[in-house]
This record gives sequence, structure tokens and C-alpha cells, in this order.
Amino acid sequence: MIAIGLGDERSLNEATVSKEITFSQLLPDDDGEYSPEDETDYQQISITAIDALIPNEVTTYWCAVARLNDILLTKKHHIIKFEANITKGNEHLVHHMEIYQCMNPGHDFEWLYNGNCNDEQKPQELHGCSKVIAAWAFGAGPLVYPPEAGMPIGGPDFYPYVMVEIHYNNVEKVSGVVDNSGFTITYSDQLRPYDAGILELGLIYSDANSIPPKQAAFPITGYCVADCTQYFPLEGINIFATQLHAHLTGRKLWTSHYRNGVKLGEINRENHYSPHWQHVNTLARPINVKPGDVLSTTCVFETLNKKNFTWGGYGIEDEMCVNYIHYYPVSDVEVCKSAIDNSTLREFFKQMGINPTMEINEMYKAVKWTAEGYSDLQELFSVGDLNIHCLQHDGDPFPHHPSGWEHVPQPEIRIGPFDKMRPPFECPAIND
Repeated sequence: MIAIGLGDERSLNEATVSKEITFSQLLPDDDGEYSPEDETDYQQISITAIDALIPNEVTTYWCAVARLNDILLTKKHHIIKFEANITKGNEHLVHHMEIYQCMNPGHDFEWLYNGNCNDEQKPQELHGCSKVIAAWAFGAGPLVYPPEAGMPIGGPDFYPYVMVEIHYNNVEKVSGVVDNSGFTITYSDQLRPYDAGILELGLIYSDANSIPPKQAAFPITGYCVADCTQYFPLEGINIFATQLHAHLTGRKLWTSHYRNGVKLGEINRENHYSPHWQHVNTLARPINVKPGDVLSTTCVFETLNKKNFTWGGYGIEDEMCVNYIHYYPVSDVEVCKSAIDNSTLREFFKQMGINPTMEINEMYKAVKWTAEGYSDLQELFSVGDLNIHCLQHDGDPFPHHPSGWEHVPQPEIRIGPFDKMRPPFECPAIND
């Protein structure tokens, strides 16, 4: 907060005080002394939208497919740094971006698609662009990979197409804006010891995960359950960076780490989250997560000024709760998230006298909510069975789960993901 007074004011609330909230980084991130420029041989490429005409709508997801150059395809390389490349003047419109590797061997794009991700005429092959190789959100700086790991790209077995997806947040519905935003990728043919990966944790994008109005602090937790982390490498994964992400009502976000029901600590926490100032946190030391461990990502939402439910979803007025974790060595797991089980939620509404065959958001709207009802909903989110997205790089769920990843009980843990700082008895060096 910045405040300026004209005289000897004693309070921020005096009429002569002019004040505003602004976002700035007073202290630089401690990313160590290493930079990719220490490499003796590195190259850069840009993967961007091509003259995207941003629609005059609040929320647009734009997809632009690019083919990697032949030099990259001759042999495997490692991405050692990525950073956002935002078209000057459009900084307020670009909310977040991702680059996906397209996983469609045996097919080819008839043209390099550059258009609305929700266009019914888009190539069906775009559904196979599902493996994240870079992610950025508004306010975040570059990510420099540690010297021991890099994100693999290229090589003769690498399907040559990638796709940048951009979420435009055009609140004022301005027309005629052209955008060429995307990423600048720094890569090297000097391979590091480990291939890195990005894993998406948190809540499934679904209106099942919806937040009541007039709530000062409404928590919802998404789980990465042991049935999914069993697909990690035997030695586990080592998390070296993490980026928490929510939309306009997110206030506190954190990811907790459990082993055999015992909380080992937290991967990352934002107690003063703002969607206008996000960043990638590079951890002081990697945190090892073993097969069978549980990761829970909790978001606390504040909706005091809302009159209606805030739906879980993709739009800026919807909500999401995500943690992108950067780790090595790469695993087969791309997404590990949860939502309240649909049948459990329908039974909850049935007991409230609502027709359980209605659409989920219609059931929410049909209830005559009271403070007690909101409390019951929060309790349901805390104890109810889960639907799990445990997805492979091609976007398909891992097969042969006993319940098909539905009706999965919440993990048995001895200390829940409560809204508090780490208590003194937890050892901060447990992952040393």
C-alpha cells in the first residue's frame, strides 16, 4: 500500500490522505548465482500466437499451434529457461499462458491452427495437445531450471508440434486488439542428468467445486491421492519450483505434503494471494515426494461482495485452485486433482429436497440457502468422496483403477490442511 498525506496526518483514514494498493517486488527472488547464460551453447526460440484478434468478450482461450524447427528435431535438447513474451500494451489482457506438447503420433495437422480454443471447427488433433512444457500467469517472472535438470524437447521421437494456449481477460470487451504474446524458450543440447516435468495439482475445473456468496473464508481442498502418486518413479520426484494460481476470490493458497497420514510440511503457501501479482516460487532446496504420498492443495475464498455462487470453471469470474509444480525426474503423471464426487453431491442436494437429476449448477441455484446450509456444504467438501483426475501425458486417465477414479474416499490424514501457519512442532528440515 502506498499512502501520501498533505500534512501531519496520524491515520490512513484521514480525508487528506491519498492511498492506493500497488504490486511491486521490493526484494529480488533468491534463485542463486546460476543463470542459463553460464551454458557454453544455448539457443532461443519464440512460441507465440500469430496476430490473434482478441474477441470483445471477457474470457477467451486462444490456441496457436507451431511446428518445431528441424534443428530441434535432430536430437534431444533441454529447456533451461522460459519466460513470458507479452505484446507491448496487452499486459492487462493476458491472464495466463501454457505451452503444450502435442501427443498425436501418426497424425498431422492440415494447417497450423491459430484461433479460439472453443471453436467447433478447430482440428480434433488439438485434443491431443495435453503435456505441459511451460506455464505462466500474470505477474510471474522467468523460470530458470536448476543445473541438474531440464525440460526435454526435440529429438527424432518428439512429435514436432506444440501449442500455446492463452487466457485473455478482456474485462472492458475492447475490440480490434491484435496480440502476438507467448513464450521465449532458452534451450541447450548439453543435456542435464534429469528430465524435468510439470505436474498440475488442485481442484478439477468443475461447477461441483463452487463457492457460496457472503463468505469471509470458505476453504476447498483438492487432493493428489496415493493411488495416483504410486505412478511416480521409485525414488520419488523432487519439487524445485511451484506456482499457486486462483482467480478473483482466492485469498490464501497452499499445498501440504503427507506420508502415511502424517503431515511432513508444506510445499508452498501464499497467505496474501493476489491474482494481479503471481510468481513462480523457486524452493530453497528440492522437496522429495515418494510414491504413495499425498499432496493436498487448499484455497480459501472470500465472497463477501458476491450475491450468487461463484462456479468452479475457466472464466475469470469463475474460480480455480491450482498449483503447478516443477520437478525432476519426469513421471508419467500429468494431472493429479480432485472434485467432490458427483453422486455424493447429488445425494446431498436430494436430502435438501432438490431434484438430483438437475444440472449441478441448477441444483445449487434451487436451494434456499441458510448459514447452516453453507456450513453443511463446507463439511461435505471436507469429508465427502472424491472424483479424481489422475491423467497421463496424453490426457487419458491411468487405467484399471478399482472404482474408475470415482467415489474415492478422502485420504486418512492425522492433521488436516487447516488455515494456519506451520506449527512449531513441525520440523522445517524434514526434507533435507
